[in-house]
Amino acid sequence: MAALAFTPALEALFPRAPRGETLKLGVIGTGTQGCNALEELATIEGCAVVAIADVDPGRRNRGKRRAPDATIYESGAALLDAGGIDAVVIAASTFAHRELAEQALAKKIKVYLEAPLAHNEADASAIAAACFEDGAWLTAGFTANTNPVYKRARDVFQSGALRNLVSLRSHWRRKLSWKAAAPTPDREQALSWKIDPKRSAGICGEIASHHVHTMRWFTGKSPWSVRGWGGIRLWQNGTELPDTVQLEFGWDGELRCQQELTLASSIGGEELEVSGTHGTIRLAGRHAWLFKEPDAATQGWEVYAHRERFHQDEGYVLLANATKLAAQGKLQAGAGLPHTELWYALQAFVTAAVEDAEPPCPIQDAMPSTTAGIKAAESVVTGEEALLGFVG
Repeated sequence: MAALAFTPALEALFPRAPRGETLKLGVIGTGTQGCNALEELATIEGCAVVAIADVDPGRRNRGKRRAPDATIYESGAALLDAGGIDAVVIAASTFAHRELAEQALAKKIKVYLEAPLAHNEADASAIAAACFEDGAWLTAGFTANTNPVYKRARDVFQSGALRNLVSLRSHWRRKLSWKAAAPTPDREQALSWKIDPKRSAGICGEIASHHVHTMRWFTGKSPWSVRGWGGIRLWQNGTELPDTVQLEFGWDGELRCQQELTLASSIGGEELEVSGTHGTIRLAGRHAWLFKEPDAATQGWEVYAHRERFHQDEGYVLLANATKLAAQGKLQAGAGLPHTELWYALQAFVTAAVEDAEPPCPIQDAMPSTTAGIKAAESVVTGEEALLGFVG
């Protein structure tokens, strides 16, 4: 039972299909994230994609291949005006979120809005205001609280296994250019919005906000300030936005949360680390580990846990259905998740939308994380500490 309390239950890994009729979905934006969403939605029971939209013809064609029975629209506005859907996944460029979200919410269409909410505070605040109108329903695409492994790791943290917090750290490393290749200069400019400071908060908005959200959900606290440093280390492609940043968030008393994000190096990938006086939890998408200090008390579940060595440290892998796997001698086979983080977020969205339940990531949870990313980008530019306006 101790092991089961520590590891995700099977129903978390393979959630039930939502009750009720099939949810008719539209998907706006069929770039990389939109196509990923289409592929995941095709495997989720209780929903059907009946409409897709994108302003780019090539992306519309890619979306059509993934949803061949869907009606195709040349803009998100046209899709929403046409009606015939119960809910919509908005995976368009971040700067386009406000207009599309406001339009969908005004029509009482349930919304899954990719995170972050927006690229500036004005747009984020407008989306938040629209969410409080009668009949509005929106969930944001921050995925930590729907990830079964992260849920179990959070349970371990909240049980006091780490004792006193020592540090919060994360890194995200991808060696890639956010300048898109396109047949014409106009299309190149349109598709390269992530390197345009008028349409993007850059790596801070697109990535740091997700790490802040995970740490907020994990610790139950929000940052109160941020200071950032950054510059262009590799991509001399006309961008005014840094491809590498270091951020320091004021978190809890003397505690700071440090982030290192770069598009100039790929070694190390993505990882979040929560350290305490009795152990450290590392989070990496579909995987998580607990590293116990030598003086940490034994809790009983360790006998069922598979271990992995990282240099001088040995960590317990957070497994699914550990007791059954142990009996079969297959502990290592159970490591990780059978689906992507996006799958679990979309599955939770579909279930909540069908059952008219609370959004998995409501605006109250999404707004502080979005704001933190936007303020971090501002701090990198000004070199000054930015106050975030919320505490706890």
